[in-house]
Amino acid sequence: MNLELQNKVILLTGATGGIGNQIVLDFLKEDAIVICLIRNQKKMDKLRSWLKDNNTPDLNVHSFVCDLINFEKVNSTVNLIIKEFQRIDVLVNCAGFAHEYPFALLDDKQIDDVIDLNFKSPLYLIHAVLRPMFKQKEGCIINISSVSAVKKGRGIATYAASKAALDTFTRALSQEVGRKNIRVNCIRPGVINTSMSESLIDRSKDIVQKSIALERHGSPDEISKAILFVASNKTASYMTGESFSVDGGMY
Repeated sequence: MNLELQNKVILLTGATGGIGNQIVLDFLKEDAIVICLIRNQKKMDKLRSWLKDNNTPDLNVHSFVCDLINFEKVNSTVNLIIKEFQRIDVLVNCAGFAHEYPFALLDDKQIDDVIDLNFKSPLYLIHAVLRPMFKQKEGCIINISSVSAVKKGRGIATYAASKAALDTFTRALSQEVGRKNIRVNCIRPGVINTSMSESLIDRSKDIVQKSIALERHGSPDEISKAILFVASNKTASYMTGESFSVDGGMY
């Protein structure tokens, strides 16, 4: 699309997921440098194989193992990245976790796991990249939320709350860092055909489709294209503090 993302350094979490794979591929097509924060090297190897299957060279893909809910580890990893690549232009917080279960039956660990990965880990990463972005005098932060943040649903109270918190944090932070030329936005995917959504799609295919204006589920590339649009100063240089849904008209 020529979004002027050539050689931009993209830091991404959740790269080995269904949406994450597509984000990596699309940024590579724009000749960006993609750095993936991962937990599992085997999944990263699968991502590289998938890229090759899609005729996309993986020379500009790099990975660092990082515990996303360890504040010190996140900071030390970001420092290593800055040392090697000199800058981080775009941070995409895509890692997420949903535990679909009645709230009254959750234990404290299950609650913590959802909040830690969906809300605390993006905050830790943003905290770590802000100083380098201040020095660069520019930057772009994109948080991946969910339509669940604004739409009612059963069995997802903690997940929905963590994503709603991310929406609110996005709006508030944009006011703090805008004067530093750093844009902060949030994208809410709807029901997307990925392994994370398989159980929901299988159980309630007819109901979900009837509640979506376009009467179909979304695909990862439809989310990825929105992320690239927001990441590019060519297309979204005056956009900050926004949380918007890409959900086929579900909400």
